Amino acid sequence: MRKQQQSVLDTLLQILPKRKVTFQTKDYVNAEAAKTLFSIWRTAENKIKDGVYKRPSTISLNDIQIMQKEGLIKSFGSDIELTDKGQKVIKIMILGDDRSSFDKDAEMIIDYNTALNKTKDIKIARGGRKKINWKDIFK
Repeated sequence: MRKQQQSVLDTLLQILPKRKVTFQTKDYVNAEAAKTLFSIWRTAENKIKDGVYKRPSTISLNDIQIMQKEGLIKSFGSDIELTDKGQKVIKIMILGDDRSSFDKDAEMIIDYNTALNKTKDIKIARGGRKKINWKDIFK
């Protein structure tokens, strides 16, 4: 039996631990941050004006920091302002929830990443169509 020579690269690959590499798209958000944001948005008592909400006493400072780190909100003292990304997260959570509002468990908040996977193939119309003046076309 003849022994074949190994390269340095082969030896290094055997020594180094193998890592499982997972790739996430930039759309994925921390699920707990998304749930907290949705619960703040859903409670009408928290709303000050469009996109600005009062921070509930049940939400901890750690939760606020996680939402800020994810880019969902901007915090100003006791007020919370939704960013564009935060508004998009809420929109996706609403569109991805296929349960009826009349269900008994309608109070449950859907997971953001699950909702994102359900809405990936949904196309939303943007803007209106131009009205075609058929008389001008056939002149």
